[in-house]
Amino acid sequence: MNAIIIFAKFPEPGKVKKKIGTVIGMDNSAKLCTAFINDLIEENSEKDYDIYLSFIGHEYKEKYRTMFPNAILYVQRGTNMSENVQSAFEDLLDDYEKVALVGCDVPQLSAGTVIKAFNALESHDVVLGPAEDGGYYLIALKEPHDIFKGMPWGKENLLENQVRILKEKKLAFVLLDKLPDVDTVEELKHIKRILKKEDAPRTYDFIKDLDI
Repeated sequence: MNAIIIFAKFPEPGKVKKKIGTVIGMDNSAKLCTAFINDLIEENSEKDYDIYLSFIGHEYKEKYRTMFPNAILYVQRGTNMSENVQSAFEDLLDDYEKVALVGCDVPQLSAGTVIKAFNALESHDVVLGPAEDGGYYLIALKEPHDIFKGMPWGKENLLENQVRILKEKKLAFVLLDKLPDVDTVEELKHIKRILKKEDAPRTYDFIKDLDI
C-alpha cells in the first residue's frame, strides 16, 4: 500500500499566501488555498493509495477534520521544515511501501502524476516533481533517506540543492514533468490563463472571476 501526504497550512485569512492576499484580499487568499486542498484531495480520492493531510499545530486538528473529512490527518512533529519532511517520511514509511509528499498549491498536479511517481520508485530511490520556480512540488521515497537537512525551502535553488544531495549520497533519482505552483500574483495570473476546469474544478471556478 502507498500513501500521498499533502503539506498544507490551515487556510486562515492573513496566514496563507500573503503575497497574493495583498492583491486579492486575505479572505480570498484563504479561500484560494481551501480550493487548492479540496481539489487535490478529490483528485486523489478512490485510488489505491491513502491520502494524508499534514499540518502544524494540534489546535487546528478539529477544523481540518471538519473542512477536509476525506483525508487522514497528520500533525507535523519537527522544529523546522526539514525535520517536518524527514519525520513525515519516517512515520509513514513504517506503514506504507511508498510515500509521495506534495505541496498543495499546484492545481495541475494529477493523480496520474502521483501514480507515475509511485511506479518510478520501482527502479529509482527518489522521484522529484520540479516546479517552474526552481523548487519542487513532489518528492517520493520508499526509504526515509536522510536528505533534507539544510534544504533552502521556498527558495529558487531548492531543486538544485536537493539534486546535489542525492548525487552526493549516490541515490538513483528521476525527474517528473515540470509544473507551475502558485506563490505570487504573477503565478496566479499564469494559472488563470492555462488551467482547465477538469484539472481543478474548485480552483478554476474561484479564480475565473478574480480581477487580477
